[in-house]
Amino acid sequence: MAKRILFFEADAAFAADVAERLRQHGADGEGTDDGDSGVDRAAQVKPDLILLTIELPQMNGFLVCKKLKKSPDTASIPIVILSSEATEDIFEQHKKLRTRAESYLR
Repeated sequence: MAKRILFFEADAAFAADVAERLRQHGADGEGTDDGDSGVDRAAQVKPDLILLTIELPQMNGFLVCKKLKKSPDTASIPIVILSSEATEDIFEQHKKLRTRAESYLR
């Protein structure tokens, strides 16, 4: 059975590329560009992993992470936060929170 990966990404072209590359590696990738609908989708499909960019339109990735980690439906799903703009200091601050991600990538 393929691993199900939900990823949050605002750039539609990049999201399509990520989905294709996940498929090439045998994973079932699904993308969303909206924090609220993505949180709802995560509760519905219970993915094996969430890839979460900080740079989202309505709600930033840190807030999405907080919502996912506070919900009993999604709290145990591993989250990797991704950013091309965040500094290591920003990541270090977030790592101190109870609602932190499992990993951070710049």
